[in-house]
Amino acid sequence: MSETAPSVGTITKLEVQKNDADRMSVFVDGEFAFGAHQDLVAKHGLREGTTLTLDQQKTIEAEDQAVRAKQRALDYLAYKPRTEKEVRRKLEQEDVAASVIDDVIARIQELGYLDDESYAYDYARNRFSNKQYGPQRIRRELRERGIDRHLADDAVEQVFADEDLAAIARSHAEKRWPRIAEEDDPRRQKQKLYRYLKRRGFTSDTVYRILDEFVDDRTW
Repeated sequence: MSETAPSVGTITKLEVQKNDADRMSVFVDGEFAFGAHQDLVAKHGLREGTTLTLDQQKTIEAEDQAVRAKQRALDYLAYKPRTEKEVRRKLEQEDVAASVIDDVIARIQELGYLDDESYAYDYARNRFSNKQYGPQRIRRELRERGIDRHLADDAVEQVFADEDLAAIARSHAEKRWPRIAEEDDPRRQKQKLYRYLKRRGFTSDTVYRILDEFVDDRTW
């Protein structure tokens, strides 16, 4: 004799949730059983009198978790662009199952809301335009945000392809120099200027090209 899936009861009431009109509370045999998005209620034909097996209820709850996770991800992305790593971390913090996170990430990528390549280029361009940061710093910031190394490298190369890094570094040095010039020791002047330009994101080769323009090299 074949076994049948166990029944957990009959839906006795469906009620729109007070805090979210898109969700409904499902009551089975007079008691609250689970919440579900209105779309899932329609999809599964839930109504008073419907009998649910345990497997059916688990399926609906799993689908509902995916719906809620997708909405959380979209809400998170609504404030500002994010990387895939940032969205994953956000969902992990909310205890969303790993398999659900994978599905949500894939879906919002398909929808065009999550694109690390575009994010990397836009971020690099904005950081350069607004702060005039050098390539090293921007590349590091991208990696810290979870951008793949190759994507970060490509974005930085595109942004700086036609830029004169020495000229940009020199501009930073000119703005900083009045403060550094207060230091009496030329060796310390160079050390401070070197560290400053490195923090702004310029390579040692670029920085060394600038130092001698500001400090007498005989003390270095």
